[in-house]
Amino acid sequence: MVRKTVIAFAAALSLTSVALAQQAAPTTDGQASETSVETLVEKVAILTRANVRTAVPELEARAVDLDLVEVPGISKNLTKGVTAKAYARYVTVDGEKIGQVVLTGVEKDGRAESLNSTAFIAQFDMKAAELDPAQPITVEGDKAEMRAALERLAEQQDTATAAEEEKEDEKAGDPTRDAQIGSNDAQNADAAGYQNPEPLAVAEADAPLVRIVTDGCAIRVDTAQGFPIQQSRVETTEDGNVSSSACEDSEVRYPLQRSYSVCSDSVDLEALKATAQYVLFYTDAGGARQEVTECVADEDQVFDIVEDRESCPVFLDYSSMQAVTQAALIYKNANNATVQVRGCEASGEVEAVALVETTDGCSIRHDFSANTSYQQGRHTYELDGVTWQAGACADTGTEYAHQKVYLSEAGAKICSPIVDQNGGNVTMQYRVAITKDSLVEYITECKPDDTTTALISTTEGCTNPFTWNHDVSAGVSYGMERFFYMFNGVKEYVTQCQQSETTYAHQVETAGWEPHDDQLFAYQKSTVYIMAPSGRYNVVTSEVVDGTPQMAYTFESDGTQASGEYYYEDCSRFERVNTVENYKRPDDTIYAKPIGEGTPLGPVHACEETVDKTWPRTSLSGPQYVVWSNPVCTGGTAARWQATYQAKRKVVREDGEVIIEETKTKSELSDRCPYNSYTSPSSNPYPANSVYCSNPGSFTLWGWTPDFCIDF
Repeated sequence: MVRKTVIAFAAALSLTSVALAQQAAPTTDGQASETSVETLVEKVAILTRANVRTAVPELEARAVDLDLVEVPGISKNLTKGVTAKAYARYVTVDGEKIGQVVLTGVEKDGRAESLNSTAFIAQFDMKAAELDPAQPITVEGDKAEMRAALERLAEQQDTATAAEEEKEDEKAGDPTRDAQIGSNDAQNADAAGYQNPEPLAVAEADAPLVRIVTDGCAIRVDTAQGFPIQQSRVETTEDGNVSSSACEDSEVRYPLQRSYSVCSDSVDLEALKATAQYVLFYTDAGGARQEVTECVADEDQVFDIVEDRESCPVFLDYSSMQAVTQAALIYKNANNATVQVRGCEASGEVEAVALVETTDGCSIRHDFSANTSYQQGRHTYELDGVTWQAGACADTGTEYAHQKVYLSEAGAKICSPIVDQNGGNVTMQYRVAITKDSLVEYITECKPDDTTTALISTTEGCTNPFTWNHDVSAGVSYGMERFFYMFNGVKEYVTQCQQSETTYAHQVETAGWEPHDDQLFAYQKSTVYIMAPSGRYNVVTSEVVDGTPQMAYTFESDGTQASGEYYYEDCSRFERVNTVENYKRPDDTIYAKPIGEGTPLGPVHACEETVDKTWPRTSLSGPQYVVWSNPVCTGGTAARWQATYQAKRKVVREDGEVIIEETKTKSELSDRCPYNSYTSPSSNPYPANSVYCSNPGSFTLWGWTPDFCIDF
């Protein structure tokens, strides 16, 4: 961070070339000091902030406005509403953005005061190339010069305010003008015409201008402190005369850094060590690199040199039949990069191993023109328990003779023969083989022989007519055959059963009719058969053969016909009747073709009535009152009871639909005599303690009269 700070500060100084036109105001005392720079100014941290988000360019400075938030030790009355005029840019250091700002003046309400740009500098880290109003910017600057500039701004404002008020008074008219004390303009004409003389123009002497500059001052490298120091001098301008102090160390320091990139490492192959080297350098205010030393060894960064065997091949020495491991010499430098210091040579850590002959992984080379095959082999060697191949396969001198093979050891053909049915012959095929370690190895695929064998036709196994081709439209069936050839005295069939040129004529016999009543015609059905060598075989059994003509029906008469369809009207059933035309089929049967509707058959009663004749008593209440004039009971006294009865009637049609379902009720009064109190008539039909029915037979339900005597 120190390096960034110094670089940014130095870079900010370079911005003053852009801001020369915005020079700082002279100091208030006008005295140029002959002492060191540090005693001339009091630096304070001035807090500023961008008033809007502002893009900042790289290297090329841009004029910006900043809000003057706070100046330590200066009243806020002086900083309120003041805008700091500045230049800003950024530079890139080690891949990071460093913002740089110098103040060139202050401004308020259109009035401005300049500042010495070399005395007000800020440097800070930037995430983006812009000034964010949310991020304050701290500018290190000359407190006295800032105070003087702000006070001059305030004086200008007071003067401007007074002048503005005077103008306003003149415009509006002063109402107290006639009442001013000592005014005798109206009484003394000479006094009224008097005017004050113009003031004498006395030029004030310019205050001396003091600047801190680095022009003509070198950068002193202090290796003891480890810093290159920027020297500067104080330049004073007074009455047109410029005087300068001697160059002295300023506060601008550049950190010394080590650079390993421009120096190669020092390599000692005998000691197997590599040492890093570096130069010391710094980056000046202009961003230029300045080297201050030659390459020197860094004893803190010494690297071991080791063997690298993976990048080197194994040397195969066939003269000594050895495999020699080779290795390069490498080390890892400070950047962890691999550096090679010697090429591939025999390893000093791994001993040579023997080359061993083997046929593993090598095939047999076949020379078909010479009818001979040759065994191939190569060398291998073993390193760290792993077997490696040394070179390509080559002939070892072992030979195998070629032979033609037609049959396997089990006597089966190893290749399918080539059948030429058009030519009527068969060509046998074979494979070329060698015998290795008493085992037969085939070295070719199947190849045709030079000789052929004739094909023979037979119907054996092909006599079943079911598998034949029967062409009914052509009236013929075709027999089948297959072909074979003789091999080692055995028939070898080369085809399946296939159609031959032998034909069998079809014979036909009648087998009934297929009616089509909707179209008033019929087809005659036939049975087609052949007489095969195995006997009669029906090709078609009782079917209509293609090409059979239509046989039309013959009209016989008109008539009617019950349809078997019924409909109902309440309990009456009716059957629909069709009017028909009767046609005779070719088989003499009659087809009645419906052509309309006739008079329905019916009606027929189709309901069943059920009546619930149990007539249950639905309620019984009483006694209602006492009857004194009942002649049946002794003393004419009887208890009168009321009973309510209910009957149900249902009429159901034969298709299950309920036509009628109703319920009727009847209430009846009955008298009951006390126990054993009957007097007359002597032939009392009721037993003792029974009930006398007052109005029997007066209520009839659906032809049935219930018994309304109350049963106790």
